Amino acid sequence: MPNQYVKHNRARIKQGRRDESTRMLMQFFNELQGNVQGLRGYMILDNIKDEQESIVLTFWQTKEQMEDFYRPENKTLTEFVERAKPLFEQMPERSDHIVKEIRLS
Repeated sequence: MPNQYVKHNRARIKQGRRDESTRMLMQFFNELQGNVQGLRGYMILDNIKDEQESIVLTFWQTKEQMEDFYRPENKTLTEFVERAKPLFEQMPERSDHIVKEIRLS
């Protein structure tokens, strides 16, 4: 498997607002799918024990494409973050990763 890059976004959501946040994320990424070069997919995870934690993983073909999407000048991402800001208890923390192996059955 060629390298695949992952952006890990961990967010703290205001109490009682996680479902709204998840809906916004699903709509945002559904609109992006197939329209952003290098975006291979995404995963939205809601913590089972902590109702205020959400994690979003985005999967990228190249590191450069991932970095390009997450640059501050990306108007599409910046506008989404501004719309979502009222839902955040704190802004998302981001980190970069390389997929070494993934198996789903």
